[in-house]
Amino acid sequence: MLYVSLSSEVAASIDAQTKTSLPPVVKQAPIDDLLIKSKGTIQRKRDPNFCRHGDSGMCDYCMPVEPYDPKYLEQNKIKHMSFHAYLKQALIANKTAPIGAPNFLPPLEEPSYALKNPCPGRTHEAYPKGLCSKCQPSAITLTGQNFRMVDHVEFETPTIVENFIKFWRSTGAQRFGLLYGHYETYIDKVPLGVKAVVSAIYEPPQENTSSYLQLQEPNKQQEIVNSVAGALGLDLIGMIYTDVIDDGTGKGQVICKRHAGSYFMSSAEALFSAHLQGQYPVACKYSSTGKFGSRFVTCIVSGNEDGGIDVSCFQISNVGVGMVRDNIVEASVDPQLVRVKTTSNDQYIPEVFYKFKNEYGIQVKEAAKPTFPVDYLLITGNKKKLSHGFPQDPRPIFKSTNPFPIENRNGATGDFQDMHSVHSRISSNDIVSNLSDFHLLIHLAELGFLEKDDYARLLKVVQGQESFDAVVGTGSWQTLAMVAKEAASEVRGGFSAAAGGNGASGAKQTNWTCRHCTFNNLGGDSCDVCGLPKDD
Repeated sequence: MLYVSLSSEVAASIDAQTKTSLPPVVKQAPIDDLLIKSKGTIQRKRDPNFCRHGDSGMCDYCMPVEPYDPKYLEQNKIKHMSFHAYLKQALIANKTAPIGAPNFLPPLEEPSYALKNPCPGRTHEAYPKGLCSKCQPSAITLTGQNFRMVDHVEFETPTIVENFIKFWRSTGAQRFGLLYGHYETYIDKVPLGVKAVVSAIYEPPQENTSSYLQLQEPNKQQEIVNSVAGALGLDLIGMIYTDVIDDGTGKGQVICKRHAGSYFMSSAEALFSAHLQGQYPVACKYSSTGKFGSRFVTCIVSGNEDGGIDVSCFQISNVGVGMVRDNIVEASVDPQLVRVKTTSNDQYIPEVFYKFKNEYGIQVKEAAKPTFPVDYLLITGNKKKLSHGFPQDPRPIFKSTNPFPIENRNGATGDFQDMHSVHSRISSNDIVSNLSDFHLLIHLAELGFLEKDDYARLLKVVQGQESFDAVVGTGSWQTLAMVAKEAASEVRGGFSAAAGGNGASGAKQTNWTCRHCTFNNLGGDSCDVCGLPKDD
């Protein structure tokens, strides 16, 4: 007779593995909680050709269909079902028990292509000395993703895009921005669909030329921007950048360099988008890791086939995000191709295959040795991009009709973020409307004149939750108004004396930023706010 006892160390290890295998407690976004409760079934009217019953009856030809029904999607030219339609299909196909039940198994799982080190079986030495099927990642076969996390991108007003393109029109240099907004349902166009609504574009510090741009990192301003956006109920939902080249004819047309014969996104752009998508995952209760996919979108402003300027919106597939996260691929010299890295002693790279139809119309599978087309990383839609547009009845969050100068442009478009610009906004009769400007609110937060509670009240004023009278009487607001008034009067005096009344020319020549308080001074050897000397 053999007696076996379990040591405390092994018992603790088994207990830890059991706990980690359970799905974590996840707080989903409100839009996900809303859509998961919706049935999403598509109602159909009585078919006059096939229905043989009365108006109160129902048959196979007129009964509601599921949001993932392939015939409905094909008839309505919906190439990709929405994420929540895909989730409902997965729940039904796997016959998943309700969340909280003992036998609940999450139907979704994010792709992982990293080598498990140490090996779960613990039967051999660590890589590269040992390798087995338990720790080795499976081969990757690239196919089209049949769902997408975002079904449409909507800019609240055309002015948001026009103000962003204005930088290129004024300088000829490319520009990068981050999209802030929120998500709404898009069920009127796509069953259980989601659209990303862009409310503002923030432009981080960057170096711009006509052929490239480079972001300046780290960005100390980013924390303030995220704080202001979060207080207004906005999230970072994507990025936008220009790639516009004038055709040189003088007719106001631009070159179309992104089309079916070249590429829609280069390999470097696709990998950068995948990297950022991986940093903003969607919280999901039905995934074993507590997250699944990303709603981060990439918008590219470039020339279209008619010689005009257009916006194209893209997303990278979950497989593409996983390959970038696990360092499987890298950019290629050819912008149309993605290069697969080679296995080394430091990293094991699984085999990568992709499927395509050959000249005989036969589906074939080919190894990516060492490259594959970048289109396999894109969630393809109409011409390999998401639809975008503007609302028919615009109701923007920011209602200012007198736009405040955009940050980090340094006067490139002829205007500056200075106290003169602040004074012109807060001294007008339409002050509440002027304050409803994302760029002005960021600048006021940077200046630091307003106390924390007073600034929070100001944001409530912008949201229409509080009257402006609650802010204008505070001491910090009075200080801001006084400093802005004095600085603006000194600026006007300096213009008339130094530039003969040409204020714009004088501002460009004497503008400098104090490194102590970040105030944008116009002339002088000392800061107008903190009084410290200019540091050349």
